[in-house]
Amino acid sequence: MKRGRAMIVLQALLVALITGLSANAALAANCVAPENVNELATEIAAGLNASRQANGERPLRFNRDLGRAAMTHACDMHRNEFFAHIGTDGSNLQQRVRAVGYSDCIVGENIAWGYPRSEQIITGWMNSPGHRTIMLHPRVEEFGIGITTGTRGPYWVLVVGKGC
Repeated sequence: MKRGRAMIVLQALLVALITGLSANAALAANCVAPENVNELATEIAAGLNASRQANGERPLRFNRDLGRAAMTHACDMHRNEFFAHIGTDGSNLQQRVRAVGYSDCIVGENIAWGYPRSEQIITGWMNSPGHRTIMLHPRVEEFGIGITTGTRGPYWVLVVGKGC
């Protein structure tokens, strides 16, 4: 159990480092990431993997391409003030992950809007059957996170997948 917890912490730290790079790219694209985006992403990653382990599933590892796809969609929702799984360009999740170079066999997406705290997101997703299924899918292996903030509150995007 201690080894599993250490892996979650290590992966969460890696997410914080990599997500910080994604947040900088988002800022350059007129997309505002919260000042504490690394902390929030780390909390989402830890909550995701803790939920998976509590339900008998392996923890997921961060994937930069999935993170870019998640941030792209979070930025689209922020810039265009909408909340949906289909982008303003008509793109669906599979198109977005493939556009950033991810070759997917399985892919899923959870989105949330307006919740100020990351623990609310994990709790909400785990209490929603469809979102829970995505988070606990037994065959996914990787994840990415996108978080932006706007006048309507934060936009949160979690993308999970398994590459081919």
